[in-house]
Amino acid sequence: MPELTPRDDDRKRVSEILKRVDQLIKAGSLELAQKEVENARAIDPKNVYVHAYQERLIHLLEEREQKRKADEEAVRKFQEEQKRLDEERRRKEEEQRKKDEEERRAAEQRRAEEERLRKEEDARRAQRPVPAEPTVRRSSRQPKRQSSVLVIDDDERLLEMLAATLEDANFDVRAVTTTDEAYTLLREYTPDLILSDINLETSTMGGFTFYEKVREMDNLYHVPFVFLSGLSDDALIRMGKELGVDDYITKPFSDETLISTIKGKIKRARQLKERMNKQS
Repeated sequence: MPELTPRDDDRKRVSEILKRVDQLIKAGSLELAQKEVENARAIDPKNVYVHAYQERLIHLLEEREQKRKADEEAVRKFQEEQKRLDEERRRKEEEQRKKDEEERRAAEQRRAEEERLRKEEDARRAQRPVPAEPTVRRSSRQPKRQSSVLVIDDDERLLEMLAATLEDANFDVRAVTTTDEAYTLLREYTPDLILSDINLETSTMGGFTFYEKVREMDNLYHVPFVFLSGLSDDALIRMGKELGVDDYITKPFSDETLISTIKGKIKRARQLKERMNKQS
């Protein structure tokens, strides 16, 4: 067997090193593979295989570095997006919390106002005897009333309060709980003003239908018609104005507002009637 020359021995050692380099590359240990290539290069600097492996490792290391940077950028963008989403979620939760708080306060104010009105009505009822038949009530107290008002409301307590307030202001008051009763009464009775709630759950005719029926009657065509409405009835108020309703009184209201509105509408209606009589 021929003996190996020093040159052949170097090539053999380099070949064994490059085999280990292949294994290290497959295992992903590029830094160790690079050190082995450096060892092989120290043994045989002119070996073309060593140079080829060195270039290959440089390329693999660059690719790994680019991938690392790309991964870091992807993580950064993901974290920024998560932060933005978290801030957006917190902002929406805060807006919803404020909205819920405003609605809660508004509901408490409505309940407080309703309770105040209920207590006022109870106090007034306690000072007056309750009529045996609340369907139609007419006061017989003197002196003679200055103007007549027909009041329609299916809330018995509110109806009592309205009737008492107007009687105290010297109005001749008739009060009924349904538009059906009111319509029957108006066939033989012409008041100076009609005051009606919009929402009448116990009547077959709603407030607007009743208004249109009233306007079809010749003796009632020029009688002022005023609706009672709640604070949240904006759409109903607009609808009534389009129909030609004379005015609205929004609940809750003061006695002064109620009386001044009714007096003003009756006064205006009488002035128009007098002018029409003079012209004819």
